[in-house]
Amino acid sequence: MSELSEIVGVSEGSIRRHLDIMVADGLLVSRFQRQPRGRPVTLYTLSEDGEEERSAAHYQRLLGRLSPALSNLTAEEVGGQDGRGLLDRLFDHVAQSVADEHRGQVTALGLDERVHQVIVALSDEGILQEVEDEGDFFRLRNSGCPYRSTAMETHACCAADRRAIELLLGAPVEQVMTVAEGGQVCEYLVSKHEQGESIQRAGGIIPVVAQKGTATSNE
Repeated sequence: MSELSEIVGVSEGSIRRHLDIMVADGLLVSRFQRQPRGRPVTLYTLSEDGEEERSAAHYQRLLGRLSPALSNLTAEEVGGQDGRGLLDRLFDHVAQSVADEHRGQVTALGLDERVHQVIVALSDEGILQEVEDEGDFFRLRNSGCPYRSTAMETHACCAADRRAIELLLGAPVEQVMTVAEGGQVCEYLVSKHEQGESIQRAGGIIPVVAQKGTATSNE
């Protein structure tokens, strides 16, 4: 709660009142979590309705990319494909569009710096929020889904996010968890050893952008 108060610039009491209102309106859900020491902590996360409302801009952006992606499908890509195959091709074009739009933001040569730049580039897209250095690999995370309803209908949507990250990094990316499939976060792994590059930083969390999906307060 104190962190939110400092970031927003209002009192903790005001933050708590606004969070309570959002819980009452069904935009947030709250739960208590016991701590090894001290009083329990209240965790706030976006509800499905809250996530959908937050995702309005992401849906608009997705729709803006789907139309040209559909127009750019070649006869070879369309021929002989069933519906699922067409969706895979369509969202592959979407991934390429996302990567093309943000490629100018990813200019570093070293993998660790590129990972940092990709997190920043895709944060506004709602695709990534933070990265943790695990020693042999990087663990990239996002606490929400930029278009949950669409992602729950077709995995091609999640695959496009993974592909966009991969295209920007220029390195293999493994998708190990998605919110659309019931995970608490969307999570990706990027191995360091497959790149043959030296990593300048190792160990610990690399703070990049503020976590948008979760807030905490001490009760």
